[in-house]
Amino acid sequence: MGENNSNKHYLKNIGLEIGNALAFFAAAVKFRDKRMQKIVRGTFTRQIKVIFSRQKTLQYIENHRKGNCVSCGVCCQYIRRCPYLTDENKCAINDTKHFICRVYPISDYDIQLVSKVSDKKCGYYFDNEKE
Repeated sequence: MGENNSNKHYLKNIGLEIGNALAFFAAAVKFRDKRMQKIVRGTFTRQIKVIFSRQKTLQYIENHRKGNCVSCGVCCQYIRRCPYLTDENKCAINDTKHFICRVYPISDYDIQLVSKVSDKKCGYYFDNEKE
């Protein structure tokens, strides 16, 4: 029974990741602002890379990402509002959220993107000198 639940969880996460990737792709197409198109396309491309290099991504953020999420909710809605984001900016599916959400932000680039759309300060930062 536990293995069956694990498979359902895995399939649900794959579905969420595909849905999220498609939402970013759709956003990239719809924006008429070339700068915003570039940001969304870059984010979409990075998400695809992360999905296919999970171990490398986990290793990088373990070695370089510091701090904690401050639950501001900006990263969960700067392109589109996540349907699982509550009014209190908390994740309603925290235990089962998809991979990209668990590892975000992946680099300083993500933090810079969020700072372009909000004046809130991310609780994460990156120490890129440590190898």
